[in-house]
Amino acid sequence: MKNVLLILGFIFMFSCTKQEDSQNVNVDINSIVTLTDKQNQFAWDVFQEELKKGENKNILISPLSIQTALTMAVNGAGGKTLEEMKKMLYSDNYTNEDLNKLYQSMIEILTQKSGHPTLLFENGYFYDLARITVKENFKKVLKDHYDCIFEEENFSDADGAKNNINAWVEEKTNGKIDKIVEAIKPLDVAFLINALYFKADWANGFSQDLTYQANFNKADGKEFLTKFVNADRNFSYAVNDKFFMADIPFKDSTYSVSFISRKNDYSTPPDVNDYKKLLEQVKYDRAFVAFPKMKLEYKTGLIPSLQNLGMLEAFKPYTADFSTMGTSTLGNIYISQVEHKSVLEIDEKGAEGAAVTSIGFSVTSAPPSLIFDHPYFLVLRHIGTGSIIFMGYVGYEMN
Repeated sequence: MKNVLLILGFIFMFSCTKQEDSQNVNVDINSIVTLTDKQNQFAWDVFQEELKKGENKNILISPLSIQTALTMAVNGAGGKTLEEMKKMLYSDNYTNEDLNKLYQSMIEILTQKSGHPTLLFENGYFYDLARITVKENFKKVLKDHYDCIFEEENFSDADGAKNNINAWVEEKTNGKIDKIVEAIKPLDVAFLINALYFKADWANGFSQDLTYQANFNKADGKEFLTKFVNADRNFSYAVNDKFFMADIPFKDSTYSVSFISRKNDYSTPPDVNDYKKLLEQVKYDRAFVAFPKMKLEYKTGLIPSLQNLGMLEAFKPYTADFSTMGTSTLGNIYISQVEHKSVLEIDEKGAEGAAVTSIGFSVTSAPPSLIFDHPYFLVLRHIGTGSIIFMGYVGYEMN
């Protein structure tokens, strides 16, 4: 079996409100790194907003999926709606054309087939032609730069359309997420969906024979028993006065996962500058690293978080401006729902059928121990560009 890291679906639902009486692109890699640096700022922003909800559960989001759906939607926005969305995404200095070209090039880099880590990316726009007229230029931009499919559905047959959309989501996420649309309402006109699937083996696997059971200490002082994957060998890690971090690569060193823990005040996340500083401080040396086997599942409605970050106009039924996307005889087009689901599994398996040998060396002092047995944060990123694929907070019992 291979280590499955996995997946996610992200959706915009565009609705109307009745108004009563009223191609491959060559771009310099430095430009892409600059874009992902801005995206990572947004990633930490939205992650911290999700943490603020205080729902006492583990958190997992895919900033890349969220950003992709938002960036596609930017192409349908105008006026103040467009300004707010681009400002929130730290992309207000880019024209839409430049942003689309950069995004296309970035996705091409992230999804390059190497025979090792797999990142699959699918975008779909599902709409009812009787409820919305989609502008051809909007279609062209999303097809050309995001390889987005456009599918006509009969939303009057609400269950049939919902089942068709969810079947597409299940297929594109390799069965990991079977549903994102809960219901289609009378004034719903379109769904814009990004589905992402990631699968990888560790560069150096972890022996199942060394996995042990121990207590994980929650932020409130309570404990629960769980299994810890571990090894004593050379790792990339960083330790400073506030945090310790282990950065563990996947096969071919294209992607890695960073486990990050505070030395105290475990539930307070690092910010983007803390994260950058840790990456700058990484060294490669002997260390003992242990982290829980995990299966994280997370579902959230993102509208409150996006509103807190300044995206307001897009959710207003009467004043949102998505005229660049299309028109509807039912009323004004606005975003009525932003749903996000994600799943992530991490265990010992680094290579299919691999046996891992951990060799200990005698030293005059013990190696540093990086044991993630208190609430911690994780970041799964593309090493070359820095693009963040998943971010998580682990502080509670896992499935």
